[in-house]
Amino acid sequence: MNDRYYIGADIGGTHISCAPVNIATKEIPEGKIYRRKVDSKASCSTIIEAWKALINEVISLVGKVEGIGLAVPGPFDEEGGISQIIGVHKFDSLFGLNVREAIRPVFRGKAKPVMFVNDAAGFALGEYYAGAAQGSKRTLAITLGTGFGSAFLLNGTPQREAKNGVPPKGYLYNLPFGESIADDYFSTRWFANEWKKKTGENIKEVKEIALFAENRDVRAIAIFDEFADNLISFLSTHTEHFAPDTLVVGGNIAKAHKLFIHKIKETFGKKGIAVKVCELWDNASIIGAAMSLGQIPANDKRCRKTEQFLAPVKAEKTCQGIYDIYPAFPLEQGKIACGIEAIATKMSIHNTIIIDGYVGVYWDKLAEELSAALVAKGKTVRWFQIDAAMKPAEQIEEMLKPYLGGDDPVFGKITDKKLSDWFDPDKLQRIQVDSEVDINIIAGCGAALAGWNGELIYVDLPKNELQFRARAGAANNLGARERKNNQQTYKRFYFVDWCVLNKHKSEILPEIKLIIDGQRPDNYLCMSGDELRAGLETMSRNFFRVRPWFEPGPWGGNWMKTKIEGLNKEVINLAWSFELMTLENGLMFESEGYRMEVSFDFLMYAQYRKVLGDCADRFKYDFPIRFDFLDTFDGGNLSVQCHPRPEYIQQEFGMPFTQDESYYILDCQNTSTVYLGFQENINPEKFYQALSECERKGKDPNIESFVQKHKAKKHDLFLIPNGTIHASGKDNLVLEISSAPYIFTFKMYDWLRLDLDGRPRPISIEHAMKNLYFDRRGETAKNELICKPYIINQSPDCVLEHLPTHPAQFYDVHRYTFDKEITVETSGKCHVWMLVEGSSIMLETAEGMKQRFNYAETFVIPAAAERYTIKNESPKPAIMVKAFVKSI
Repeated sequence: MNDRYYIGADIGGTHISCAPVNIATKEIPEGKIYRRKVDSKASCSTIIEAWKALINEVISLVGKVEGIGLAVPGPFDEEGGISQIIGVHKFDSLFGLNVREAIRPVFRGKAKPVMFVNDAAGFALGEYYAGAAQGSKRTLAITLGTGFGSAFLLNGTPQREAKNGVPPKGYLYNLPFGESIADDYFSTRWFANEWKKKTGENIKEVKEIALFAENRDVRAIAIFDEFADNLISFLSTHTEHFAPDTLVVGGNIAKAHKLFIHKIKETFGKKGIAVKVCELWDNASIIGAAMSLGQIPANDKRCRKTEQFLAPVKAEKTCQGIYDIYPAFPLEQGKIACGIEAIATKMSIHNTIIIDGYVGVYWDKLAEELSAALVAKGKTVRWFQIDAAMKPAEQIEEMLKPYLGGDDPVFGKITDKKLSDWFDPDKLQRIQVDSEVDINIIAGCGAALAGWNGELIYVDLPKNELQFRARAGAANNLGARERKNNQQTYKRFYFVDWCVLNKHKSEILPEIKLIIDGQRPDNYLCMSGDELRAGLETMSRNFFRVRPWFEPGPWGGNWMKTKIEGLNKEVINLAWSFELMTLENGLMFESEGYRMEVSFDFLMYAQYRKVLGDCADRFKYDFPIRFDFLDTFDGGNLSVQCHPRPEYIQQEFGMPFTQDESYYILDCQNTSTVYLGFQENINPEKFYQALSECERKGKDPNIESFVQKHKAKKHDLFLIPNGTIHASGKDNLVLEISSAPYIFTFKMYDWLRLDLDGRPRPISIEHAMKNLYFDRRGETAKNELICKPYIINQSPDCVLEHLPTHPAQFYDVHRYTFDKEITVETSGKCHVWMLVEGSSIMLETAEGMKQRFNYAETFVIPAAAERYTIKNESPKPAIMVKAFVKSI
């Protein structure tokens, strides 16, 4: 055969039917349908090998094929290719199996698509491409047999999202009808029950009743009439909302269509709906499954929505004085491996492998590439996905309601749930290894919960890349079926997903044998768990610098965009740099130039006492201090805002400590300013009224009549304890020296502007009014909130200043100005540093490790470092600021 073919297969409970389908004609060559009996209660390998044998037989007939499409019974994750069939006494051994990767070896190493459709959708697609629904734009197809199947097509594309008259997944069978659900009324068992009621006799198939009806048995005729009336009643709602132009009826019951279809045609014909009996019958699902391969998008959906570059696999240190956007902690040579082949080689010596990891990992791509690499090594592989054991998305969403803040676009409450709450314990136990293959793999978020005894691998993903994927629609919340908007998705990440996944990560960290950096799906990096833990331990005694990342914003400026090398210069602006926002930053390790990143929390889970020292019991895994840049150079003012009081953030949002901040002016231009504190004559009621009118009517509140405005110059420090009204004016590069929380900002006024997506930013006036301190006003505000540095110690080579913070703030700031070098003792404290004047410094720890840090780079000296030296590499005096937690 010289034509191009897909292979279509229809998976039944007792058999598999398979045929080549001509891509051009959408037809099966005459006499080329092949069937094989399959014991659906057999072992995983027995079932899979039987399917593969028949598929191979068809491939050998037609030669080259373009791909395989399979119509499968539900429940089944068609997109992922994962069997979710459980508790129906068939295919139990396949539960959780990645059937796609089990089938793919029939291509003998060639990358060809293997697609799945629900059997009802396969039937609908077959009729659309080659049968009764040809030319239809809006199609509703139903199958009436042992069960009630349905599919909704829009221009030939199955609709699965619950909207516009389409039920979730396009399923009608489970919707309420009569005294139970639709499946109980539109299936063979309904006919059997009704016949039993009328005659006392048992029947197995509808055709038995049909024979009586054809012989004018009034009991049988009445049953078919009632069936038609029920079907009309049930479908009326869905035809009204979805408005199909064609209703196709198929399945074994439809073979008796002459006994009931006339009523249905008459009713729906009046509504402009063409009611048709299927034309292809058993061949429809085969043709539909095959032709579904033509619906694969031309461009893979995996993408990232950002203008920032993906971190390179390899990078070199920047030159002296040049800010490094890919900082890394040095390891010995050969500690980091690159590529899927390296991972497969490490896996190939093990029989059972658990691959756990973070939300947002491209599990399907990882499965495809690793399975292929292992098969190429002569291994037989079964890949199972832990997601099959998750509770239904609706049940998970109901469980999480108390933590998601309802319609609030920003705020929720930190969850106390654990990852195991996402899973059905019985389903977890149902995912079983296949003893007939070389390697069994179970993968996905929470894979370690399956209880398998095997080699544990963890795939990590930086938070920035997770967010870039989520914004592009390529990543979703843990256990969610439908993706919300960006704000709701991030809110659930912050208050739920990250909490439970980080806790889970902390519990399995000691057992991880291999860690994979999952941010580059075409070029994974990995290192052993032992090397990871050793690297973190060395880091905890010396120094670290997190990998910063950068974001535009409505008020963003150009300082970072023009002065930091390696960033995308085509961005509209850069508003933030996440310098040390530990929940969202990662740590890079370097070996032979490779830059492998892991989440910052790994360090805290492994070594928080060595990192934090005397405040370890107070903060434990929560690194307490945050450094970040706010860039308003040639930009705009930040929103006028405040942050919650300690008791408020604990009660309302479940946070252990609040968001105190301070603005250190790293650079400024023109007549830059900072808004801070109220005017002396502030009237809270008038202020609230002005803000409310601004939000409702867009009326300018004349904010400067309520809030003080102060001139800002380089190296000023403005103090912003919780409950303080504040905003940076334009033309500042602000170094925020703050406590770690960062999203708990109650915006009151945002200068009547839109966000970068063209929508208003969320305003939180009610929250703000419950937290503002109106006594921070006039001269009191100036005295309390504008830092007044004083000298602690002075020598010919160094001046040490104290930049005292507000009593409500738990951190303090020192500033060093020195010509040559300083030696510092940690005295049990963790130190967060930045060079704020000069080109670079050279750090040397007590263990002899040396590292250069450049202007505006944030770095941390853990408490366990004990003593270290900083040498100035600039021709002029270096100025550095150091933040640390105050002693209680």
